[in-house]
Amino acid sequence: MSEFITPNKKAARIQTAVCGFLFSIFSFVYLYVFQHDVLEAIHYSLAHGKTHYVPLASALIVTAILLLLRWGVNSLLGLKGEIRALSYFPSCLVLGAMTDATRSIYMQNHHTSWTWLLPTLILLFIVITYWLRRVFRLKLNTEVPPLALFNANLVILFLLFLMTILIGNSNRAFHHELEAERYMREHQYEDVLKVGRYSAEATRTLTALRAMAMAHQGTMGEELFLYPQYYKSEGLFFDNDSLKTLRYTNDSVYYMLGVRPRFGESHQELLRNICYKGTGKHVALDYYLSSLLLDKDLDSFAKGLTDFVDADAELPRYYNEALILYKDKHPEASIAVTDSAMIRRYDAFKERRLQFSFPSEERKNMRKEYGDTYWWYFQYQK
Repeated sequence: MSEFITPNKKAARIQTAVCGFLFSIFSFVYLYVFQHDVLEAIHYSLAHGKTHYVPLASALIVTAILLLLRWGVNSLLGLKGEIRALSYFPSCLVLGAMTDATRSIYMQNHHTSWTWLLPTLILLFIVITYWLRRVFRLKLNTEVPPLALFNANLVILFLLFLMTILIGNSNRAFHHELEAERYMREHQYEDVLKVGRYSAEATRTLTALRAMAMAHQGTMGEELFLYPQYYKSEGLFFDNDSLKTLRYTNDSVYYMLGVRPRFGESHQELLRNICYKGTGKHVALDYYLSSLLLDKDLDSFAKGLTDFVDADAELPRYYNEALILYKDKHPEASIAVTDSAMIRRYDAFKERRLQFSFPSEERKNMRKEYGDTYWWYFQYQK
């Protein structure tokens, strides 16, 4: 009899070790790689920014605590056989709940339904599982082949992993915003601009953060249209709705500009008044000129350049592209564009537009070839 039991006990121990190893790897990678920014945001919210977040240590500590939780649950319920891996349910549930963060995480009155839902679900799991274990005691005590033991527990474990992923916040745009804000707070402006760089998706918050990073680097005129611009000049500012922003708000932009808007004053009016009255900081000029480009107001842009920029000054890329477009629409204008290579590319841009029969085909192909130019934005971005 002992010769028959020993291999199964050995298989059970191996299966327990394998499941523990797989859970540890999953938990660490999930926290350290995929939910790194969410955990940092949770830490910042709970500590009010007074302590430093250490990603590696946090992932290891949380994983260790969840393993202890699993050990406690299994000691209480005595799960074994083909359902031993169910003891990871509370740990996976906690893992998912703690990463189910939303934009309201930084609000003072922030609360989540997980506060009551998590302990309720864990308590229900313990009660139901304990009752089922008593009902099916004989079946659970029946020995099964080692392969069936492994397969059953691995299936349960991977289903629990899937549950964790589905519960946690996996919204890519939200993660991009959190990551960009973290870099912004650390004054790593180049890294801010690397976040989601090759994605066509860009929320207003991410767009405003990119604008701030460019303004700090003085590269707005060189890089603005390397990124999707869906919000016109309002994309330079954050949404006024606090549920659509995170740590950075328009107060951050106003501080950088050096002036707050008066009651009823639009952002465009604010930027214009700063420049023409000289009441703010130097970054306001790039904000003002860029806002005119985003609103496709080439006449005001050309006037702004004449009013604030020396005629012999070297202009950044997108200012030059806008001037070429302005000159094409106003041949009589006295503004001169001397970049012959850029002029040739603009001529090629105009010729290429004539080679398509359908607007949708034209927009798609022109974006592939000229999507990083101001000309594409002016002609195709709605």
